[in-house]
Amino acid sequence: MSKTDTFALYLKAVGYSKAYQERILKGIERFKEWQLKQGNYNLMTTSRAAIKRYHDHLNNRPNERLIGGLSASTIYNYLSSLSVYFAYQQQCGKMVYNPMSSYRLPKINLPEKSILSLLEIQQLYQGCENLKERCLLDIYYGLGLRRSEGQGVLLEHLDLKNSCLYVPKGKGSKGRTMPLTPSIQSHFKQYLRRERSSVAHSAFLLNQRQRALRGDSALKLLKGLLKRCNLSTNITLHSLRHSIATHLINQGMPLEQVRHYLGHSHLESTQRYIHYASTKAVLTAALHQG
Repeated sequence: MSKTDTFALYLKAVGYSKAYQERILKGIERFKEWQLKQGNYNLMTTSRAAIKRYHDHLNNRPNERLIGGLSASTIYNYLSSLSVYFAYQQQCGKMVYNPMSSYRLPKINLPEKSILSLLEIQQLYQGCENLKERCLLDIYYGLGLRRSEGQGVLLEHLDLKNSCLYVPKGKGSKGRTMPLTPSIQSHFKQYLRRERSSVAHSAFLLNQRQRALRGDSALKLLKGLLKRCNLSTNITLHSLRHSIATHLINQGMPLEQVRHYLGHSHLESTQRYIHYASTKAVLTAALHQG
């Protein structure tokens, strides 16, 4: 089996979609073609200087289908393909030095995401007036659940004895089991014991009428907490999910683990959060993929 075939199997194994796998492999082939013209027949000897020359080549290369040059996103895709490829080769022991290590990829325009800092998250927890508010933060930030997943948490999904929560199914994905940290487990136990022990309802979080806390009501609760803490009220429940994803990457968690944590079907969905993480975290996450 060739190195390319082995790399292709790796891309499939770590969870990239078929289209994204093809995009990465195409990027590698384009780089190989350019390297051959430079007289380099072995990608494992690629230098950082060669990457810089290739980057300059992409910046000046005409677009094959449209008038003008390559778009920033196309250049980014070509170079990010190399990041994945060389990180894989280094991980396999084929390269001692990764020429893409700490290489600054071109910036591309992305929609703004409202993300809270760790300090702001701490402010929110400190500003909670009751256990329900703490559990709300635990569900949407600590566990990074989607809005629909959070409002769908039932008592039967909780396994406090084994410190885990089962999420039946998310957006285009299968169900997953989430580990509960000691603090989240403590908040959940206290909430169940003190604030809803006598309520016969299957939903975990309840509203003032002792019914399931729906998404709109959960958002209203969050907005009140944000206002109390003098933080931006533009933050939503999904912003908390964006925040935990960014923080996990910043802390060096491998992208594949972040992917499972968030319940993404494909790895490229998780990679979008790289743009909101620090450069150091991006490199750490890339080197530990798979």
